[in-house]
Amino acid sequence: MRKQGIIFSFGLVLITFPILSKQTQKQTPNQTNQMTYRVVKGDSWYGIARKMNVPAETLAKLNGRTTAENLFENEKLRIPRDKETKSISSETKIKEKIAFPLGQKEKIQKKFSELTYDPYKGIQFQRGSSSLVRASFSGKVVHVDYMDGYENFVILEHENGLYSVYGNLERIQVTEGQQVNAKDRLGILAKDKGLYFQINQNKTNLNPELILQRGFE
Repeated sequence: MRKQGIIFSFGLVLITFPILSKQTQKQTPNQTNQMTYRVVKGDSWYGIARKMNVPAETLAKLNGRTTAENLFENEKLRIPRDKETKSISSETKIKEKIAFPLGQKEKIQKKFSELTYDPYKGIQFQRGSSSLVRASFSGKVVHVDYMDGYENFVILEHENGLYSVYGNLERIQVTEGQQVNAKDRLGILAKDKGLYFQINQNKTNLNPELILQRGFE
């Protein structure tokens, strides 16, 4: 089966919701030409970062670690490509404080992935007691629609090339062209699914979890 996808185009911004066949999902990281590095005795995060010409913090984040953690001999590390370096470092450029996209804080069920073959370019929260979905930033509603796998969804456009996506809604309570403020109601969450939440800056997928970790209103 061929890879399918729907692309929503807003000016120069493309937000993609790919749907992968089972055959595509069976790919492994080795099939993506992912660059890796095997740790040798005496290596450090900053030493490897200098060798590979990448920021040490970016290298650690891509591997789910921090630079304060020890490395182990023969450990295999993923080395970020240019796109991944840009994606991880871009989170720090967002100045506006984010509002949590649900009525109350919920745990993350599926984390953000930098892997190119992963169909999800955002995060998904567990379905908790909160059904209220709200805007994380002030902005404009540029698209509302339905798609299998994401149910009803809303796309907001913000300043500085930012877009946020809210999926798995049972009911949408905004219309295209409407201006919203942070914390404004967007809709009601589906009864059996957690919120899908995605943030893009221009054509780059950002990690919503890292942005939320800075604190929210």
